[in-house]
Amino acid sequence: MSLVVSVYVPSGIVMAADSRMSALLSGKRQDGEQETVQQQIVLSDSAYKVVALPSVGAGVSLYDSAVINNQPADSHLHAFAEQELSEEDDVVTVADRFLAYFQEKFPNVNLGFHVAGYRVEDRASVPYVLVGHTTREPKIRRVNATEEGRVQYGVVRAGDVLVANRLIDKQHLPLFAAMPLQDAIDYAIHLIRTTIDTLRFEPRYPSVGGPIDVLVVTPDGMEWVQRKELTGEDQAIISSGL
Repeated sequence: MSLVVSVYVPSGIVMAADSRMSALLSGKRQDGEQETVQQQIVLSDSAYKVVALPSVGAGVSLYDSAVINNQPADSHLHAFAEQELSEEDDVVTVADRFLAYFQEKFPNVNLGFHVAGYRVEDRASVPYVLVGHTTREPKIRRVNATEEGRVQYGVVRAGDVLVANRLIDKQHLPLFAAMPLQDAIDYAIHLIRTTIDTLRFEPRYPSVGGPIDVLVVTPDGMEWVQRKELTGEDQAIISSGL
């Protein structure tokens, strides 16, 4: 499981996700019974679930299946980008091609995603926040526009959303249309950080955890606000002053 959050405001789109990679381990009971026992385990707290595709100006967030064919899900996303995308693609075609690619290559894998970016229409940069799922969504859905096509602002989340849903009261929603980009960043981090902290105390599997990666997409491009960096153990000790 995971928690991915996309907040869309007039100044840009914020894409955030946790880093926990988990798996369901199956085995037989040791007391001689033939009953199959399943246990969820943490494989890593270093998974990349938000990926920037600068060649097409789009960001992609992944949730549900963290491992596909014994490889991290983001590695398949990078392979898709290298093999299937060209400079002619944009945020809309990326979402459509992404869904078709994964449904063909991995038809039985549950993989959800957010795709966000801007598309130039009538000389104006129009934001798109698109969501889909390889097994549950029959088609790509745009969440940041009304039925009439007018841009609207808000938040969409997916994965383990139980805690985040408690924090989002429809009667007291933030005023997203007037929200500065910095507040949108803080809000996305707040939903994931509070989920991680809450799961420490709830009597259930902590499906969300690890560092929080945050990508901001604007008409000018993409920028990582925070992202896990690769380090070595020795370097970590030096940095801590030990």
